[in-house]
Amino acid sequence: MDSRSDLIDAIKMHQLYLNQKPGGRRMQMRSANLSRIKMSKISLQDAILPGANFIQATAHKVCFDFCDLFGANFVEADLEGSSFQRADLRGANMARAKLRYANLSGIDLRAGIMVIVEGSQERPVSKAADMTSADLEGAMMWGANLTSARMSGASLSKTDLSDANMFAVNLEGADLTGCNLNGAKLRNANLKGAKLAECNLVGADLSGANLRNVDMTNVDLSQSNTSNSIGGGTSSAPLVDDIRDLVNGHSKWLLSDGKNGAPMIAVGRDLTGLDFSGLDLSGACFDKCILRGALFVDTILAMCSMRDADMKKVRMNGAVMDGVRMANSDCSEAIFQGVKFGGIDQRDKKGAKTGTMWRADLTNTNFEQADLRNSVFDEAQMKGANLTKANVAGVAFGDTDLSNVELEGANVGLVLNGNIPGRR
Repeated sequence: MDSRSDLIDAIKMHQLYLNQKPGGRRMQMRSANLSRIKMSKISLQDAILPGANFIQATAHKVCFDFCDLFGANFVEADLEGSSFQRADLRGANMARAKLRYANLSGIDLRAGIMVIVEGSQERPVSKAADMTSADLEGAMMWGANLTSARMSGASLSKTDLSDANMFAVNLEGADLTGCNLNGAKLRNANLKGAKLAECNLVGADLSGANLRNVDMTNVDLSQSNTSNSIGGGTSSAPLVDDIRDLVNGHSKWLLSDGKNGAPMIAVGRDLTGLDFSGLDLSGACFDKCILRGALFVDTILAMCSMRDADMKKVRMNGAVMDGVRMANSDCSEAIFQGVKFGGIDQRDKKGAKTGTMWRADLTNTNFEQADLRNSVFDEAQMKGANLTKANVAGVAFGDTDLSNVELEGANVGLVLNGNIPGRR
């Protein structure tokens, strides 16, 4: 293993090499240990340093342009103002690194294929590049290849990511406020809970992307491709500021497992016609709310409480309502096509299953003339529920107890399965 003095000498000889001076030699080292090294305003351009260890290094305004840094480790390194133009960083780990105002234009941050030796066998393993919680504020990243990179929780505000390839990148909870994403390819990307306020997205491809709970304040998606994306559509009735704040706080609460933010509690609010489509509102509370005509298309409402609510003509197409609490709510003329009223495993403090299921509670819920086509009721509690003249074609009631459910005028002959009272 090279000593620290050998590494310093190699860096000095590389400077001579770059300046075409006598005694110069290109730096070529595998798995070099440069952890906690301090460098400033020098150039390692064209160096070959696969697997290098830069953990907690300080490298301000250092040039890494065109470097081979395959599988390098930059965890918690301070790289502010440094340049990595067209560097090979496949499989690199830059988690929690400080890269404010760095130039990463054209970098290759795709997954790296590593060979793992197990006994006499060699096994190729794909290792995704990791920029989790990295600080990239103001960085230049246009044309970068970030395919499948892990960037959850990263700070990318005012970063230039124009024309970047970000296929299937994980940006969950990341801050992209004011980011330039013109022409960026974000197909199948995970942007759940991310901040995209004030972003430029002209020509961006967001097809198939997860846009649940994304803050899109002042974002124009009219020139972006959002086909088959989850959430993020243009709201028919945008959320007012205080409700948006509640949603953002709820998103932080979900992403941090309850450590940050706060669960959304909107008890008694008038939310008529508002659009909550595509959001993850698991565990939110809408008790006694007025939700007439509100949109919850493809919304996740697991363990949500919506008791005693006015939900007439609400649209819930494709919503996930496992363990929901809707007792005594008025859902007349509402649309619940393809909704799943399933159960959720109860767990103890250690996360182990207790063997008990938390079932959806639809006690005394009014579904009169509601459209319930192709929905699933997995042993939901439905005592006193009213399904008069409801459309239940293709509904799977399974083992749900319907003995105390009003089904007069409902097209029960078209249900998929279930124990319909009086039906042979």
